[in-house]
Amino acid sequence: MTAAPPPVEHRVLPVAVPAPDARSLARRVVRPVLRAWLRLRVEDEHHVPAAGPVIVASTHASHADSMALGSALVRPVFFLGDLRLTRWPVLGPWLPRLGMVPVRRGDRDRDALDQLVQLLAEGHVVVVYPEGSRSRDGRVHRPRSGVARLAAATGVPVVPASVVGTHAVWPTGARPRVRGGPVSIRFGPPLAAPAPTPIARRRFSEALHTALVELSGAGRADGFAPVGGGDE
Repeated sequence: MTAAPPPVEHRVLPVAVPAPDARSLARRVVRPVLRAWLRLRVEDEHHVPAAGPVIVASTHASHADSMALGSALVRPVFFLGDLRLTRWPVLGPWLPRLGMVPVRRGDRDRDALDQLVQLLAEGHVVVVYPEGSRSRDGRVHRPRSGVARLAAATGVPVVPASVVGTHAVWPTGARPRVRGGPVSIRFGPPLAAPAPTPIARRRFSEALHTALVELSGAGRADGFAPVGGGDE
């Protein structure tokens, strides 16, 4: 007897729409709305190349981080996001058009990694959160292994980024603030992909951790962030 396939709720959903075009109606309408809601200020975006695959590795304090990063750059980005975010009033249904790849909570890391590898192979910008979850104490936690493995597997450079202010706009475990609030994003110089060895990946993660702490001006936490931002 053959084994039954895993249930759908344990799979990353496929990309539902083509890569969001920089001149698409969705981006021309929603991006300005998000930038206004977040009162967004962006620094050193020139570190993100104008073409070709790149991983943007960002600090993470709120669901609003992906919205901020998705609207910060002229170039479209892809990011994994909880499927439930698409049910958020007004902007939720538009998120896939801004590059969100809907994921059901609890999906396997392997499936998520394969999805990101595919997007990078197609030349896209992919946003990842090295901490693996939202920080509840404002510090930058130790990166998990995913981003180093992704960079090593693809050879794609990694641009560190800090997002500051989103926790006040959309706190963990609470509803987003209707009036939004000031958010700033700062990009750092790209880091070369590590060699596909445990030692190289570990050194890469340490360098990325340091870069994120310096960009954000936040405290450094040598432990991992709690799963689910601590609200599971």
